[in-house]
Amino acid sequence: MAWYGSRTSELNDLLNRANEGAPDQVRRALTSGIANATKAAEGALGALADYAERVSAGNLGTQRKWEDRCRSAITDISRCFGDAAKDHTLTPAQQLFWYQALAHEEAFFEKLSKVRTPQLHDDLLVHQDTLNKMLGELWDKWTYLLSKDVAFETDERKAVREVAQLAEKLVGRLEPLAGKLREHTSRLTANGLRKVQAVLEKFGEHGGKVANELLSRVFGIDIPEGVEVKDIIDLVQGSAQYMEADLGTVRSQIALYKSLVQAELGSVLLLFTNTRKDVERYRNDNDLGKARVWLDQAKGALSDWASSVATSGQRSDASAFRDKIAAALDTDWKLTEELDSKFRDKFKGVFIAPLGDDTLEQLVEGRMFRQELEEVTRKGVHSRARELASNLQSQTSSELDNFFRQFDDLVARAPDEIREMAKMKNEEFKRAVKDKLRERIDRMLPVIRLLAELFAPSNLQREFSRDELERAVK
Repeated sequence: MAWYGSRTSELNDLLNRANEGAPDQVRRALTSGIANATKAAEGALGALADYAERVSAGNLGTQRKWEDRCRSAITDISRCFGDAAKDHTLTPAQQLFWYQALAHEEAFFEKLSKVRTPQLHDDLLVHQDTLNKMLGELWDKWTYLLSKDVAFETDERKAVREVAQLAEKLVGRLEPLAGKLREHTSRLTANGLRKVQAVLEKFGEHGGKVANELLSRVFGIDIPEGVEVKDIIDLVQGSAQYMEADLGTVRSQIALYKSLVQAELGSVLLLFTNTRKDVERYRNDNDLGKARVWLDQAKGALSDWASSVATSGQRSDASAFRDKIAAALDTDWKLTEELDSKFRDKFKGVFIAPLGDDTLEQLVEGRMFRQELEEVTRKGVHSRARELASNLQSQTSSELDNFFRQFDDLVARAPDEIREMAKMKNEEFKRAVKDKLRERIDRMLPVIRLLAELFAPSNLQREFSRDELERAVK
């Protein structure tokens, strides 16, 4: 490309006018000097344009190269002028032309050396390179964060599902408990009735001699063999033990879940929030608007230089040179815009505020855990345990009263000789049964109440909350 064509023509025209009347030898020397000087200027501008087109993030330092090349151009041009004029006597017109031309050429490159466009171009490329690297690094980091987060959430879901399975087992224990108690009570009553009947039959055969012994065996305070409440007591006691064990398991799963949440907060989500802060700081310092300022300043500096040079020929060549450098700047600016747009599209709502709902859900999985908890709640442990805790004692007592009424009827029909003793023993027996059963049920009720409280929907939501995770991410 003819970088200095207009100025070369301009210099030759001015030299031709100044050469009028000068010796041919001098005229040839000065013409050769102008050719060499403009060739040096042409080479310098070409080198500067090449710097602008070849500059990259891995090939910076353009400002220094630019300044060095301008200084070497001044040196080369000065030598060309000096070599051409030495050993020759110039006419006044030639002297005036020669000094003005040299001053203008030196000023042209001196001003160009001070233009900050190369440094601004470097700054733009550093911004572009950093943005490009951040794209890759952030995508790798985001992929890593999601994979680690999924690992935590898998273990957290496992804890919730363990509770759901326990809830199902507990329903299996709670739901039939009252029915089983009725079944065992019925069997107790049947056994007792048979024993009372046996007393009456024995009385008919042997009279009062054996009556006291038989009544004591049947209605003894220690609950005699064959009429004992062992099955009922074992049922209640066994259920209480199972429930206490399940209660401990639920608590351990809650503790495990909370420890996993804390680990997630201290690793995955801490890394995420710190990364968001880093990105925010970077974008505050290096956003696209600032890069646009660098572009405008780079172009503006060249335009100011092009309009400030001394002659019309220089201004024409300077404008063409400015446009060439501006085209290189525009090419890099377009790539910067594309990268910024790609960055925004990929990380908007993730690492670029505000946080998106999809990102929040990916990191916290609030909806998913609410669904998991709904599965636990649907088992109905809370309502069944609460109802059982409220009614078990009274229902059991009522069932016993119903069944013991048959004892009362049978004792009322006992022979006169043993009726009063039978009634007394019957009452003692009923009290003993009720007291022992009430004692066991009283021990079990706190466990049932704790289960009802633990499985209350509001309590489950609090224990298996995702609120702390959401606050950390936001």
